Amino acid sequence: MTLDLAARRRQERVRNFCVFGIITLLCVLPGWWYQEQVHRFYMAQPVRAPLVWQMLKLDAFFYDVALHMRGLASDAIADAVASSTRGSVRSHVLPLVMDETFERGLRAQLQKFAGGIYRHLLDIVIVAIDDQTVDSLHRAGIPYPPMPRAIYGELVRRLHKAGAKVIAFDIYMDMPSPLGEGDDGKFASALKETKKGLLACRLFVERTSGGVVIRYKGPHEPLEEQAEGLGLIEMTEDSRDDFVRMATVAVPHQGERFPSLATVAAARWLGLSEGQLQKQLADGQFNGHALPLVKHRVGEVKGKGERFEGLEYWALLLNFAGPEKTFRHVSLEAVLFPKENNLTDEDLRHLFNGKLVFVGSTSEVDKDIFPTPTSTGFPGVEIHATLAQMLLSGNFLRLAPLNTARLALLLFVGLTAALVFWLRPLRAVVPVFLLGIACLYGSVFLLDRWLLVMPVAQTLMATALAFVLSTAYLQFAVERHAHHIRRRFGRFVAPSVLETMVVASEGELTHPRRVEATAMFTDLRGFTTISEERPPEEVAAILNEYFEVMTEIIDRHQGTVSKFSGDGIMALFGLPVPYPDHAARAADCAVEMQRAMDELRHRFLERGLPELFMRIGIHTGEMVFGAIGAQRQSDLTAIGDTVNVAARLEPMNKEFGSRILISETTYEQAIAYGANLSAQAVGEVTVRGRTRPIRVFKVLGAEGKFLPEAATMTVQSQTP
Repeated sequence: MTLDLAARRRQERVRNFCVFGIITLLCVLPGWWYQEQVHRFYMAQPVRAPLVWQMLKLDAFFYDVALHMRGLASDAIADAVASSTRGSVRSHVLPLVMDETFERGLRAQLQKFAGGIYRHLLDIVIVAIDDQTVDSLHRAGIPYPPMPRAIYGELVRRLHKAGAKVIAFDIYMDMPSPLGEGDDGKFASALKETKKGLLACRLFVERTSGGVVIRYKGPHEPLEEQAEGLGLIEMTEDSRDDFVRMATVAVPHQGERFPSLATVAAARWLGLSEGQLQKQLADGQFNGHALPLVKHRVGEVKGKGERFEGLEYWALLLNFAGPEKTFRHVSLEAVLFPKENNLTDEDLRHLFNGKLVFVGSTSEVDKDIFPTPTSTGFPGVEIHATLAQMLLSGNFLRLAPLNTARLALLLFVGLTAALVFWLRPLRAVVPVFLLGIACLYGSVFLLDRWLLVMPVAQTLMATALAFVLSTAYLQFAVERHAHHIRRRFGRFVAPSVLETMVVASEGELTHPRRVEATAMFTDLRGFTTISEERPPEEVAAILNEYFEVMTEIIDRHQGTVSKFSGDGIMALFGLPVPYPDHAARAADCAVEMQRAMDELRHRFLERGLPELFMRIGIHTGEMVFGAIGAQRQSDLTAIGDTVNVAARLEPMNKEFGSRILISETTYEQAIAYGANLSAQAVGEVTVRGRTRPIRVFKVLGAEGKFLPEAATMTVQSQTP
């Protein structure tokens, strides 16, 4: 067998390194491309790629998981509420009226929690048109919807009296009141008196003779004239699954910036004028904080000779403080009828003094609820409150920079491929799974600690692809290695040994090493006569027939045919795959070979051939096994004193009239491992090349099967 181990190892290392690099690139480059598509999606740029929407939906799913797993303000509120009430039930719902000590403690806790991201949570109150309010209206005989605007007027006056700083209505009132102008007049009068009311408006796409025009449509004109400001209330529904994950800050169009209701409300609460707000929005900031805007487009209108791709909305990823009712909700009915709800004027003042108040519906009647990552029934008015809270705190969720995301993907893909190549696929499953968990945990950590949104779907998919490709390659390499081992060693070892060798590396099989094993040498007496008298073709046929029978027996005893030398066989037991009972196997094999030789000799005699007798010598001990020879060409064989002794014992059979001669070492080890061996000591012999004599035994049989010469000899089964 021609081997070049050093060169082969170098080739294997270089090949694996090159394949590792190719697999990494094959996984990283598509992942980077899909990451770019994600950023294009958030920048309102067209995304066109195979399965890109499925990938974006997967990103949304992992984003929602991260929001669910992070530490939310509702947890801090729940802890504070549970500890203050000494209750066992944790609830994220704020108490309606808090005493000053509890409120100061909660404010301090929110100031510290998550770096003060939610410190303005208590400055925002939602007056909810809830089911309780709707039931009260129906009992009072007041039809709903729509709400009589006189009630809104009364609400504004009561909130003004209670000290509310800003009152923002998440209610679109573009049409006159069904109850007449007087109803509108009462609301308009309250807005004029208090100068704190903000009303909702919307944007519309209109076709005119000059083309497509985008303009806003505000509330009913008498109401708009008295409002302190207008803000957009459109929900930014994610085109992937209609969830709300971002909220509009403003909409730029033709040099103007239409702010959202939450933006206007936060600006008025801070005391910013409309001009100051417009300047800050033009600079891409709010209250001194840069706005990490994401963008989306809505609508699609075809004009004359041109295509309008939709209006670009500036939005922020929503930093949800928790599920619905994380902000303090006060029922509209409780404000209108405080005594019936056990509220005093002092309680109302404590609730609303200096607060930013949003008025909106949370009732199932109006269906102004939306699915979000934290809840499937999130009120629209609380989405506006969430955006206002973000603008006031200046802590925004930011999309991780593209290069950062790319570096993370490269790191995880490289680690995955390296683990598979290093540990092999089966042992790499758990580490790679833990690597995926680390990727998910890292996204949660970045979101919670630094408010960075890291799209992980591409990273996880690229990691999975790297695992699959690396496994496929290594499986191919294993099959290739197995084919190589079977092709090179199949002629020399038993099939059962061969399959054991397949799972080992070639280096493990061929690297020279010192081992204890048993060597067997055979020779045919009388074959020289056949070689001289018969044609070469017939001689070769006879020899092949003999070798076929003997190698089959050696295979059955899991021996390895090291070489054929003329009519002789060199066989090794316990190599290249070690097993402890190699001496017993060798002795049993020798007996079976001699019995088979008796049958083969009779067949040869019937064909007119001379008698052939086989001599066998066996010795057990240490030897060096491996690829022996020059670097360019070497043989897989065994060398050493043990091999020399076995080779010398084979011709000594002539002296003792035996057919199998084994050393004392082989005999003792065979007996120790349970061999039922019949042998006769024939004395000590001096082997050429050794100074000390060794004791040898003539084998007469094994496992109750005896050779013909045993009939005339005393059978002994133990050392004399």
